[in-house]
Amino acid sequence: MGRDIPLGRIAGIRIGMSWLVPLIALLYVWNLAELRFPYEVPGQSAGAYWAAGLLGAVLFFGSLLAHEVGHALVARHEGIGVSGISLWLLGGVARMESEPRTAGAELRIAGVGPLTSAAVGVGFFLVGLAFDGATGTVELFADLCGWLAFLNLLLAAFNLLPGAPLDGGRVLGALLWMQTRNQTRAQQTAARVGQVLGAALLAVGLAILASDDNGNGIWVAIVGAYIMMSAGSELRSTPALGVLRTVRVGQVMEPDPPVLPEWMSVQDLVTAAGRYRPQSAYAIQGPDGRLTGVLTGDTVSATDPRQWPYLRLADLAFPIDRVATASVDDAVLPTVQRARSGPTDRVLVLHPDGRIAGITGPEAAERAVELGAVTARS
Repeated sequence: MGRDIPLGRIAGIRIGMSWLVPLIALLYVWNLAELRFPYEVPGQSAGAYWAAGLLGAVLFFGSLLAHEVGHALVARHEGIGVSGISLWLLGGVARMESEPRTAGAELRIAGVGPLTSAAVGVGFFLVGLAFDGATGTVELFADLCGWLAFLNLLLAAFNLLPGAPLDGGRVLGALLWMQTRNQTRAQQTAARVGQVLGAALLAVGLAILASDDNGNGIWVAIVGAYIMMSAGSELRSTPALGVLRTVRVGQVMEPDPPVLPEWMSVQDLVTAAGRYRPQSAYAIQGPDGRLTGVLTGDTVSATDPRQWPYLRLADLAFPIDRVATASVDDAVLPTVQRARSGPTDRVLVLHPDGRIAGITGPEAAERAVELGAVTARS
């Protein structure tokens, strides 16, 4: 979300939008104010049409935001962190820090989006119905509610189409995961269906464009091309993800890292580093022998060498409660994903009895893929 325009937070979740969103919003405002409202509700002032158009664009993107907030809140309920929500050209995305652990969680997270859009659509329909028959600016508001109801119900129906990356594709993948007990195979099937769906929409859009000069076909074609390319990307990445779900952290970690006293000076560490195997990080322990933190080589390198004699390891180490931990038997994928949300990408790997077994980080993914390739060849 680094390039997004920040919009604040909802329930503690960062909200942002692409710089394209205001441009698309202006297009909606113009379309409503100049084309729809004068035809549907004639006799109003130009100011009223433009004000209603502006309100309509804001409420429409608010509806898209509600869809993504639904995904985010259910994901958090399932124990998955959400780094933020981004609104963009064709909708939005809730950026989750890890994938669902079970097919049921995947189903609930995917399904809540279309349900939210449907509920919002029904809400707008009921509000519009309550003002049916009104005149003046109230009639304009009622027509706006009808437009928003239609778009949200259309969004719900469209997102339920059974192909990745749409919510319906996630639902299909979750159901296949439940049936086959194979998450990777389920995702591959959903991605293939997404490719077929995208190609079909692209063909329909081009056919409409060839027979109709009002430009409606171009949007269908763009959406179809996006779905087809996104599904193809997911299909290509799925085998690697399957390997990362299979390989255990204990197979790719840096084993038995040095455990250093927290009172040791950074200068002493640098001087003695040659006695240790090349390490990306060091475990730090207190006088009572308990682990108190992790010190990374990058942190030391970023510190002024003139300060090394006066700094203790505890001064630079990441506190243990802010460092991700994993068991040697945990899969690589969720471990690496979990580490992304912390202040350091290092992960402390522990034996079942709590003893330190190793340290790892993002490089574990590359090692796991290499290990998977070697295993496949043997």
